[in-house]
Amino acid sequence: MIYYLDKAENPTIPVPHDCMIESISLFNDFLILDFEQDIAIHDSVQFICPNAKSLTIKIHLIDDIFSVYQEKIRKFPKFKKSYEEIGLDRLVSLVKQKSLAYLYHYVAYQSLIINLDAEFILYSQADYIEYIWKT
Repeated sequence: MIYYLDKAENPTIPVPHDCMIESISLFNDFLILDFEQDIAIHDSVQFICPNAKSLTIKIHLIDDIFSVYQEKIRKFPKFKKSYEEIGLDRLVSLVKQKSLAYLYHYVAYQSLIINLDAEFILYSQADYIEYIWKT
């Protein structure tokens, strides 16, 4: 299924909430998120595609524009949250160490913001997103 982000109205894109991302890669103009096997065990997927074995999300980037931020908490002198930009290589290595959960996303004109594992934010400028369900 293809969702266009460059139209007059923003699409309603299903959220694979709590599903684990097994790999993230960049290929040509696409940022690719590959999800766990047996993804249909999650309630969010059972509602969207009950027969799914896995999911791949391909985000077609505009001019390769995307950023990844990691939440940092400074403990002294006061607890204060901030976000530090990290590279895609760092995010890819973190996903290899442990799968990250896809929590939710925000959709706007030519942009998608994804919250991963409560401490990572992936910001991308994209003109369309493709969901490829493996059944």
